[in-house]
Amino acid sequence: MSLQFIIAITEHRNLGYVLAPYLVEKKGSNTFYSVVKKIHCHNLDDGDYAYSPTEKKLVSLMEKYSNENLLDRFGNRGGLNDFFKHIDLDTFTKQVVPYIEKQILKCLDLLKEDSIPLYRKESKYSNLYEEDRIELCYRDTSAVFNFERLEHETRYYLTIRYHDQEISLQHRNVILLTNHPCRLLYQGKLYFFDNLAGNKLLPFFEKNYVSIPRSVEDKYYRTFVLSTIRHHQVHAKGFDIVEGNPEKKAILSLEEDQRKNPRLMLKFRYNQRDFPYIDKEMQAVYLRKQNGNYTFYKFERDKNWEKDLLKSLRKMGLVKTSSGLHPEGISDVTSSEYFYSLINWLNNHRQEMEEAGIEIEQHNLDRKYYTGSHTLNIEISDESDWFDIYAYVNFGEFRFPFVRLKKNILNGVREFQLPNGEIAVLPEEWFARYRDIFTLSEADTEHLKLRKHHFPVLENNLGGVHKKYLKKFETLTQEQPEAPEVPQKLNALLRSYQEEGFGWMYHLHQHHFGGCLADDMGLGKTVQTLALLLKTQRKVNGYPTLFDQVEDDKNGKNRQFSKNHQPASLIVLPTSLVHNWEDEILKFAPSLRYYKYIGARRRHKISMQDIIHQHDVILTTYGTVRNDREFLKQYQFYYLILDEGQYIKNSGSKTYRAINDMNASHRLVLTGTPIENSLSDLWSQINFLNRGLLGSLAWFKREFISPIERKNDEEAQKKLQQLIQPFILRRTKEQVARDLPPLSELIRYVDMTPEQKKAYEAEKSSIRNNILSNIEEIGLEKSAFVVLQGLIRLRQLANHPAMIEDNQHIESGKFNEILRMLSILVAEKHKILIFSSFVRQLKLLAKEFETNGWNYSLLTGQTRDRKKVIDDFQNNPDNNIFLISLKAGGVGLNLTSADYVFIVDPWWNPAAEMQAVNRAHRIGQDKKVFVYRFITEGTIEEKIQKLKEKKSSLAEKFINSNNPFRSVSKDELMHLFED
Repeated sequence: MSLQFIIAITEHRNLGYVLAPYLVEKKGSNTFYSVVKKIHCHNLDDGDYAYSPTEKKLVSLMEKYSNENLLDRFGNRGGLNDFFKHIDLDTFTKQVVPYIEKQILKCLDLLKEDSIPLYRKESKYSNLYEEDRIELCYRDTSAVFNFERLEHETRYYLTIRYHDQEISLQHRNVILLTNHPCRLLYQGKLYFFDNLAGNKLLPFFEKNYVSIPRSVEDKYYRTFVLSTIRHHQVHAKGFDIVEGNPEKKAILSLEEDQRKNPRLMLKFRYNQRDFPYIDKEMQAVYLRKQNGNYTFYKFERDKNWEKDLLKSLRKMGLVKTSSGLHPEGISDVTSSEYFYSLINWLNNHRQEMEEAGIEIEQHNLDRKYYTGSHTLNIEISDESDWFDIYAYVNFGEFRFPFVRLKKNILNGVREFQLPNGEIAVLPEEWFARYRDIFTLSEADTEHLKLRKHHFPVLENNLGGVHKKYLKKFETLTQEQPEAPEVPQKLNALLRSYQEEGFGWMYHLHQHHFGGCLADDMGLGKTVQTLALLLKTQRKVNGYPTLFDQVEDDKNGKNRQFSKNHQPASLIVLPTSLVHNWEDEILKFAPSLRYYKYIGARRRHKISMQDIIHQHDVILTTYGTVRNDREFLKQYQFYYLILDEGQYIKNSGSKTYRAINDMNASHRLVLTGTPIENSLSDLWSQINFLNRGLLGSLAWFKREFISPIERKNDEEAQKKLQQLIQPFILRRTKEQVARDLPPLSELIRYVDMTPEQKKAYEAEKSSIRNNILSNIEEIGLEKSAFVVLQGLIRLRQLANHPAMIEDNQHIESGKFNEILRMLSILVAEKHKILIFSSFVRQLKLLAKEFETNGWNYSLLTGQTRDRKKVIDDFQNNPDNNIFLISLKAGGVGLNLTSADYVFIVDPWWNPAAEMQAVNRAHRIGQDKKVFVYRFITEGTIEEKIQKLKEKKSSLAEKFINSNNPFRSVSKDELMHLFED
């Protein structure tokens, strides 16, 4: 048996004409084929025929419109009869028929590729004859649409051609197999019309032409006729169709889309007809009616010209999307800044687009925007203590001072109205680049005035101008500027980093800028400053001007000094550092005459004018300046130097205001901790040094404190660093480690004695209950005093129960361990610094030392003669122990004879402990330093230590906040009092 696979066009009683697959057989000498079976997916594997992949694919496609599959895809409930009986005509026409035609078209495309025969089969016959075979005519088919405009009507008819033969369809047996694209079966041939819808042929199956009355012809010509001319070949009588090369322009339109979102749309204008670049239609047709006559213009769009223009815009940075064009890297079309980015792009590329032949237009916008080029020209004069900035803006024909845009720049307003009513959109980069200049400068109607210490603002924001105007400041921005010669009168050999610090301060001095030397403690800030004072000492004929001739007036008052006179420099210190500075001056700069302006009788012996005239340096304290503010502000000093400058960190304090009232030609701050709690600490010190460098405090909070401290804004950090970098020099011990002795830090955990533990637990329970009760009654923040009081009592019990009156008889585990270790170290002749927050603790230790016969020194806030106490420890070989309260001795002490440091009661802030450690671990130390921190296990001390090691949020709040109870939670707090 010889079987053959064929496809047949057959009529389905519900679906109309469809394709179906069959196996047929020709027997013997028969001239016809007999149908063996209709093929379905389920009987492909019967084994009676080997199907090719194409044949299997055809069966699968035709199976998709089997009754069962159609029911499954489009039906709801019931069987096949119900499906075809109840399906509505709209669903059938718009969903079912297109779905079936889609499968049929796929099958016909496969038939074009393979030699699989196609037959016409009547459903009631099972034999197929040669005359039933269908020829596929998929080449050289065409349809010509004919329109004839007459006096009272327009006639329309269709001419079908195959090769050069015209085919008449009227009154013929024609089968429309698919509508669009049209597949038409006629006289044994299947014609393929790829650009023709079959429904346009239907009228001509019954009539020669279609008549359109004159009354509706206008609408007919503007719709059907125009569309037909665009897509098909048309023969016209009674009106004209003009074809040829049109005038063309490229338009980049700034407009809104249907969703009111802004966009740039590229349009190609042919003979006044616009085609968006996303329009795929390459045949263009438009209609003009004049004096009752219709003329259609038809042309091909210039595809290569359009591609070249689009390529030009891509090179300019525009990206193509389905809705329009937008600048590369900008895609959020709903953003308010997006519209401005489009206009700025047009501003920046106007000339390039003109050269490319692209015009700019605006459509559907509520205002007219300026889309031309713009320029900003800047000139600078620096003849005075200011930079005078003359800047002018050009928007096309309009030119005006840049100062007029100050409000826009400071308030972030992008739109500025030009005299002709157009809206200019200011470039976004102007806001980032010039906002600081406007903020920090003074303005008049024509130009800006910027203080010289703001040269980093010019350097970072005005680009090329700094080479011309900022060359003189190179020494402040170079990493290693040429160092000045160290004064010969300095009795010290400066280390390399100290020479660098001295040179840096001297360069600031030459430019009349204030500076903050923020080296770590122990790196020799004092000796660097003394070198600066020696270097800047003014001389006349080779001698200091301290003893220039003076003349009294007739009353012996109001002395007039020589114009060459250099007044003394005022150095403001914590009280504890006065003797340290005195020692350093005598040791390293004995040629400097100094005066201590301290104590109750500070003004009794000599007038301040004489003091200033007869000395190089005046040492005083912050308290003295605060108390003598009105008196001291009358005088002019040469340098105003603040040691431990963090004393003025609170800009609202009396100390800050008093210091800022002092008059001096130069200013300097020395501190190891320029920022203790907040960036506002930095603002206070920088504003003292260079008034206005960081703007107002309100501006500084808005621009830096809030973004950096709350959001960790890296850009704000970078910007702040650029502003202050020339005026702050900070070196850590790690950076100059080769110049420092080694340091070993250990934590010694100790147990409580049984009685101590019992007393501690009882007190902890009582405190916890008391705190909880207070929190419930008045809230956490108002309970701060009760909490702090409770923490202090627990700390005292953890150190020594005897610190609380009722526990004098109870011993302390920590206390005993400290004494044990001290007995060994004293015997080995080591020197030890012992720091505690509690003076009572120090006194308990001192009592035991006296019992043991150990010599010691004691420094607290009550100590009168600090210098004597310090000298005794430093120079007495039999005095091995120095008891120091953290508050009184955390700064300003140079105790390099010690090689052991005991931190008896570590607490929240490690910075305070390191200040204590730095009393011994500093320049001049030639021994390895050991640091022991004593922690009582099972107490509040151990909890705090673990929180610090983990860098917990609770620890950070207590370390970094003046009032941690504003941000700490009840649960966090009560965790400290848990078992």
